[in-house]
Amino acid sequence: MLAEAYTTITQNPQNTPAPSNGTSLLGSTPKPFDGNRDEAKEFMCSYKRWWRLNDKKPAFSIPYKRVALCISYICGKKVEDWANEQQEAMDRKLTYRYSYDNRELWDKFTKAFTHTYMDIAKGVKVDRELQTLHMKDGDIDTYIATFKKLLKATGYTKNEQGALKMFKAGLPADLTSALLTSP
Repeated sequence: MLAEAYTTITQNPQNTPAPSNGTSLLGSTPKPFDGNRDEAKEFMCSYKRWWRLNDKKPAFSIPYKRVALCISYICGKKVEDWANEQQEAMDRKLTYRYSYDNRELWDKFTKAFTHTYMDIAKGVKVDRELQTLHMKDGDIDTYIATFKKLLKATGYTKNEQGALKMFKAGLPADLTSALLTSP
């Protein structure tokens, strides 16, 4: 009876995360991504969940390693060229001005992944929504919240040149001129 209990406790059922010994990674690894656009969002969400469980481990705390590890899960004939290009681009950045711990390595990689593999039609629709968004009934809070949500969904950052232009275009003309003339 005691031997059965010990066996039950120490054996790890298939497809469950292995317990950490302090150096191993926690959680389930993401299913490799083979280029199927229908699975792109789930792949990236799964990878980010895995990262959050292991955020203090060097494989995830150092952006260069986080990207390289993610690229290692992007495999197959449809994606191998893209994965190699991403690794080479990241290595070139290190040659010039980036360091291994530069967060932009991860940000640029995820933006490239999103633009390449996420639902293109959805991206076009959201981009159109963003470009045609206008503040309604003087409700600036709803306008700002909606703008931020759409901006994030398109993959733009608030610091990109076109983002401010789109934001101003959606404001009423009198509010835009008041913002431009205020001290």
